[in-house]
Amino acid sequence: MPSLTDTSTSHSRQRLSRRIAQAAGTFEHLLMHRAPTSITIVASDTSLVLTIHESFSPAERRLAADGGSGLDRVSEYHRALFDNSLDSLCRHVRTFSGVELCGAAAHVDARTGSVLKTLTTRAAVDTFVFGEGVPMLGVAIDEHMHAGEVA
Repeated sequence: MPSLTDTSTSHSRQRLSRRIAQAAGTFEHLLMHRAPTSITIVASDTSLVLTIHESFSPAERRLAADGGSGLDRVSEYHRALFDNSLDSLCRHVRTFSGVELCGAAAHVDARTGSVLKTLTTRAAVDTFVFGEGVPMLGVAIDEHMHAGEVA
């Protein structure tokens, strides 16, 4: 399995990051039947953080917009889905990229209609969600991605 230190050149790090993003995006597409809006990867020599940005479906947006119990139901659904699919997601990323993901956290942001799934090669992960005005940076995921597409 490749490690982050095995990728000494910028080009090979970029290629590994793309493989990880594509594997995570393909998995999310299979799970949710829609592609994530973007995937962000931050890597150092010893760790990697992968964040999957998903938008709510139109029905989830309407339910969450009502606030109260609708928002609670959407949040609970996405947290349960994350918890129940986490092992499969990590196996999928490992199979297609060779990278072992260990820590994970999910944040459901009803204000933006997004679910942020953050995974790391470290044992723990902390997620900080900043207010509006922070630009989203990430690897765009093609909406027409197919399960077999891995670079």
